[in-house]
Amino acid sequence: MNYLKSQIHFLASTPRRLLVGLILCVYLCFIIIVLQPFDTSQFDAEYKKLLLSGYGILAGIVFIIQGRIESIGYFKSGRIWSVRNEIISTLLFCFFSGTILYMYNRTIVNNFKSYTLWTYLRFLSVTVLCMIPVFIPPMIYLRQKFGERIIPPAKNSFVLIGENKNEVLTMDKDDLLFVKAVENYVEVCLMDKNKKIISVTFRQTLSNVCEQLPFLEQCHRSYLVNINAVKEIIGNSQGAKIAFVVGEKEIPLSKTFYKQIKAKLLEL
Repeated sequence: MNYLKSQIHFLASTPRRLLVGLILCVYLCFIIIVLQPFDTSQFDAEYKKLLLSGYGILAGIVFIIQGRIESIGYFKSGRIWSVRNEIISTLLFCFFSGTILYMYNRTIVNNFKSYTLWTYLRFLSVTVLCMIPVFIPPMIYLRQKFGERIIPPAKNSFVLIGENKNEVLTMDKDDLLFVKAVENYVEVCLMDKNKKIISVTFRQTLSNVCEQLPFLEQCHRSYLVNINAVKEIIGNSQGAKIAFVVGEKEIPLSKTFYKQIKAKLLEL
């Protein structure tokens, strides 16, 4: 069961999904037109190759649409995709694409032949089932080849994302001291891997930082503080300052948040 929960790649990029869909479309068209399985060689029509290529085109379209729907759940789950998700996705693709191709087969290729449960089940159990060993392995390979695999941060780690491109900062909760708002930017004060205090500037608002790093507490209209990094409060409610367990930096503590911050420190 642990294997089913193993994290694997997911095809999240729209351009790559379109590319894989196109490759699968060409691949299926080649199989049907050139190799001619399922007595395709006996099929005779004025636009035979065009009609047969419709199977590949529809399969590619289903793949792209399903992938777009999957992306919504993928991003909501924190960009985690498991073996179990891939198995379910593959089964759903076989069902949906099989259903669409059955309708295409009966309506377009066979000139509006009637739909029956028997012919539908036969199409799924014979045509679709026989194509699974040929079509599904390349599809899974391409999904893994062009997909991404995001390793979730450690349990005590958090990610801060800025508004500008490539502004991403992964940090350990205990290394962050405070965040200061400076006009349209924020200054993040934290310890690096060598336990040296550094500052990183991001284009972001203090309210958005608070949403991304919910463990922070507001101590001033321009400051968010990590309570776990606080050593003591210096002074009374009038002109109080916050000192940290590391370094010599001090930040202001406004009268509005004085009691709240003091109570949080007593809870530690």
